[in-house]
Amino acid sequence: MTPKKSWRVLALAASLLLALPLSSLAVGSAALVNGSFDQTAGSLPAGWNLDAAVKDKGEARMADVGGQRVLQLAPNSRNGGDKPLGVGQLLDAAAYRGKRIVVQAKLGAEGGATAIVGVHALGKKGDLGFVQLKQGASGGALLPQQQVLAVPDSADNLIVYAIVAGTSGKAWFDGVSMEPEGAAAPAAKGAAVAPTVAPITTAAAMKVDISIDAARTVRTIPATIYGTNVEWIFDGQGLWSASANSLDPEGVRLVKELGPTVLRFPGGVFSDTYHWRDGMGPQDKRPTTEHHPNGPKSRHSFGTEEVAAVAKAAGAELLLTVNAGTGTAAEAADWVRTMNQVQGPKVRLWEVGNELYMKGDLSGAFMKADKYAGIYKSYASAMKAVDPSIRIGAIGGLNQGTYHFIDDDRWTETILKQAAGQIDFLSVHNAYAPVVIGVSDKTDPLTVYRSMLAAPAQVEQNLQSLSALLSKYETPGKPIGIAVTEWGPFFHVQPDSPWVDHVKTMGSALYVASTLNVFLRNPRVEMANFFKLTDHGFMGWLGRRKEGWQATAPYLVFSQYRHNLGRNLVQTDVTSPTFSSKAIGVVSSQERSPFVDAVATVDGGKMQVILVNKSEDKAVEAHIVVKGVRSTGPAKTDILRADSLDANTGTELPLVPGLKWGKQVEVARFSRGAPSEIRRESGTLPGASATAAGVPLTVQLPPLSVTTLSVADLRR
Repeated sequence: MTPKKSWRVLALAASLLLALPLSSLAVGSAALVNGSFDQTAGSLPAGWNLDAAVKDKGEARMADVGGQRVLQLAPNSRNGGDKPLGVGQLLDAAAYRGKRIVVQAKLGAEGGATAIVGVHALGKKGDLGFVQLKQGASGGALLPQQQVLAVPDSADNLIVYAIVAGTSGKAWFDGVSMEPEGAAAPAAKGAAVAPTVAPITTAAAMKVDISIDAARTVRTIPATIYGTNVEWIFDGQGLWSASANSLDPEGVRLVKELGPTVLRFPGGVFSDTYHWRDGMGPQDKRPTTEHHPNGPKSRHSFGTEEVAAVAKAAGAELLLTVNAGTGTAAEAADWVRTMNQVQGPKVRLWEVGNELYMKGDLSGAFMKADKYAGIYKSYASAMKAVDPSIRIGAIGGLNQGTYHFIDDDRWTETILKQAAGQIDFLSVHNAYAPVVIGVSDKTDPLTVYRSMLAAPAQVEQNLQSLSALLSKYETPGKPIGIAVTEWGPFFHVQPDSPWVDHVKTMGSALYVASTLNVFLRNPRVEMANFFKLTDHGFMGWLGRRKEGWQATAPYLVFSQYRHNLGRNLVQTDVTSPTFSSKAIGVVSSQERSPFVDAVATVDGGKMQVILVNKSEDKAVEAHIVVKGVRSTGPAKTDILRADSLDANTGTELPLVPGLKWGKQVEVARFSRGAPSEIRRESGTLPGASATAAGVPLTVQLPPLSVTTLSVADLRR
């Protein structure tokens, strides 16, 4: 998913540039009128204009949602095109020229609709820039969002609109406002003022209460939740040594030490131009082909046989993505047949295509949902005719807010309507953050990192919405699982960006920890594959340093989860102080994100707890009460920590002739990168006996840390 063109198309998400024609609007003052929709003119909000050309595309009226009076847009089957159902205002831009304005709104939707609020700066040469707030299914709630628009000096007008995408359902709008950055925006009725970034500094340590019920199992953790991605290009991104004509021994050793349970191959994005036979047979007979149309080339030195050998060394299984862009169902079925004949465990996990729902996908094979549904059904039928026991995933997901990567908001619903009975799991890519493409390079780095650390709550909400949609269409007795086949910290893709190399930091590792917690807690998530294991550029969790391999902070945190947590996840409740964050990149604003997050497993007489402290400078005194046990033996702590959000192990970007990497943003320690910057500390806690509430334990969590607490000899 990393190629430049794809990420630019995804991150900007500007498919609806201008919903309302200027001819339908009269230029007013610089002040937005009736942004709270309190005043009405007939059935519509006063001050907002409804173009006659869209009146037959649905109904616009005022409605009560959660006891609040809001604007409701209900589209019909005629909605769409360049003029969807909506209302707008045209403002004089004079008061905003040369300023940054914060655009805020509360949005909600249901039934396949997407609520959109946008602001465009207009000048004599047309559209000069815009922001859009988007919200899909919201579970009946109106959720706050905000973005910042830099208004050029040449702007004459600002157009503000509330529109609905989709042909069914309803969208709701409240609390639309726009104020210069740094000014207080008016509060929506019944709502708190939109969040700003709260300072994270106090002299005293925070106190956090954690309750663990050792007798209440939430789920059995699927082994496949600890997966990763391996690509075929550039000698398997370094896992193959061309000089030795063999797998790279150091790279394989580090993969084995990490212990991923699933290797997804041959992409991401390269899956839909990949023909698996190119990577089979004698090395000297293998061809050199383009990674994607008109792209760079690699020889197929790292193919099915090589990735299978790496998987065997790591004790992992394979998830193979068949080429649905430029391949055929027969080619996919032959791959299944071949993998059943090779020595070793057969491949049971398969996926049809990568991100074919995305305009600009580098495979050049973007397609509509109806076409993909037909392709998926033909592929699944052909592949299961060879082996009915395999599990096959379709691609999909739900857009949410500015995380709007799928061209068609109804892609997944269309696929499910046509093929739900043949889908074993849905492959989604809903957990990249913060993706600051389009965000000013001068943005405060702490603002960016805090937004990323708040993002797991957005991922969790998206998974809940997706689960509800799957429940609607799945066959009784045959649930459809969720596989997050790509996820991870991601900042930028352009080499000259000052953010491009921040994937490797301690702040990114804390995002990894909290996102893993989300996957663990969601009962429908059966597989997750971080992106990606190795890379010649900046995204590998195994990077290069001084001609060798070096583990990054995300790798080290992932290893804590992989090698410490047991299988039985138990109920864990955390009461923690919180922080607020601004909307950045693809991450919506968050009002109450907990500093501390935790998960726990109990297997037999042993309990494992992983505790995440996201605070930059505050230690945490965590008071843990363990219910359902009488006493414990001694407990051990293993702490991974750093002194700054941008601390890192010093992996190095490659030297490429003609390519200049940008000077990276410095929070405090980025330029000091070295293995010693990410430290491990260990300790021991005495055993404890139960009080009336349960067995009490107290653990000290340093700032910016992930702590594993291993408790032995649980006595019930």
